Amino acid sequence: MSSKTFNNDLDNLESEVAKYFTELLETQKEITIFEEVDLEHDTPDDYLECRNDITGNVFDVHPLKVNHEGILVVEADGSFVRHLLRLSDLSSIQDRITICELMESNLD
Repeated sequence: MSSKTFNNDLDNLESEVAKYFTELLETQKEITIFEEVDLEHDTPDDYLECRNDITGNVFDVHPLKVNHEGILVVEADGSFVRHLLRLSDLSSIQDRITICELMESNLD
């Protein structure tokens, strides 16, 4: 085994996760993970890390819903600033897998 093998495996895993993400969206056009109206009284339990393409800063977000426009999230710092992300905006493959798990568990 070599580091090249690991890189190839990672590339394959990233591709499979992206494909599965798309398949989940084809199953249901919009998947709600946490109701926006509940933000006033509650905080979502799930955290994902997002990387700002311009600054490179990493920040935590709570996913709210996923649709063909992207992944709607709010910043987890208490400001509840909303962002619309692409799957590739999530910092790690683990976070990309997590969003797929959340989508699976919230299918109607």
